[in-house]
Amino acid sequence: MKYKTKQQITFYRNIKIIILSLMMIYCIYQISHYIYNSYCNNKLNSQLQELHIDNTQETKTSENNINNSEKLKSKEDAKINFKDLLAINSEVVGWIKIQDTNINYPVVKGKDNEYYLNHNIKKESSASGSIFMDYRNKVNEEDLNTIIYGHNMKDGSMFKTLTSYKEEDFLINHPIIELTTLNKITKWEIFSVYITDTSFNYIRTNFENEEDYGSFLSTLKNKSTHDVGINVTSDDVILTLSTCTYEFYDARFAIHARLIRE
Repeated sequence: MKYKTKQQITFYRNIKIIILSLMMIYCIYQISHYIYNSYCNNKLNSQLQELHIDNTQETKTSENNINNSEKLKSKEDAKINFKDLLAINSEVVGWIKIQDTNINYPVVKGKDNEYYLNHNIKKESSASGSIFMDYRNKVNEEDLNTIIYGHNMKDGSMFKTLTSYKEEDFLINHPIIELTTLNKITKWEIFSVYITDTSFNYIRTNFENEEDYGSFLSTLKNKSTHDVGINVTSDDVILTLSTCTYEFYDARFAIHARLIRE
């Protein structure tokens, strides 16, 4: 009986060792898979960013100018090689950039809001997904609310940087979003940032009338955690950026910006 008990103890010990070993192997696999996915995603993003060229030139003011000691910095329009991007994926609709951040990505638009959550621009399976526009938006028309989504990746890629807007200083220093589509270059100034959940429909694209849209804009502005002093009216069109955040279950971080008209 004593021998049998020892046998049982040995058996259960071996089972525990096997289970722990399998758990360890699984954890190692998950970590390795995450690291590899992060590496592939960052490599792809670096390659894509070669298709986005910024040309900055610096010109001096005339000596007769009152501010002749200052330099005027003028930035030429960003040149984006959409021809090569469209050769990679015909669903590319633009490029989004926020100066002095790592947000510098092509934007795609699928037939729904699910596919590009886990597929990259090459339509390969990817945990990082893509930066993508809401499928309900019409790229060649001026929607009242254009929405762009991206994952909040722990390696700092995709829309992770958006969560830095929780800090007011970051918003003050990075108030402009640049969005270049196939036929125009647009700039947008941020007027609202906040944490919400999926029960709040901040991704509306259709509105009953001007009053309905104006009420929607007022709600967005009032929800902002920072008051940036920018007024927004029903005459404006807006850009919404959305990503996950982890303060609570189903939390989302939303940024709204209005179009700067020429």
